[in-house]
Amino acid sequence: MRILWHDAAVFELEEAALYYGGIDDELGQRFTTAAEIVIAEINARPELKRKFDGEARKARLKRFPYAIVYWIDGSDLRIIAVMHLHREPGYWHKRVE
Repeated sequence: MRILWHDAAVFELEEAALYYGGIDDELGQRFTTAAEIVIAEINARPELKRKFDGEARKARLKRFPYAIVYWIDGSDLRIIAVMHLHREPGYWHKRVE
């Protein structure tokens, strides 16, 4: 399955990694690793996570208040957002309209 990233999702991932890395280098690395693990899991079994908003699915990162928002588009996995779970739910809707 091909993974396609929305530009804003890439920015969100980098921004969060920099934030945690600014607190502690090891914490920033743990965030990046947690994101990589979740992305590998959804790539291996994309339908495992249930739909939560239309066709969107959400996979939470362990130990961090973030989730990867994605949908399955044929043979593509589209990552729409790296969403903070306590801020502006649904802000990413404009990315799929």
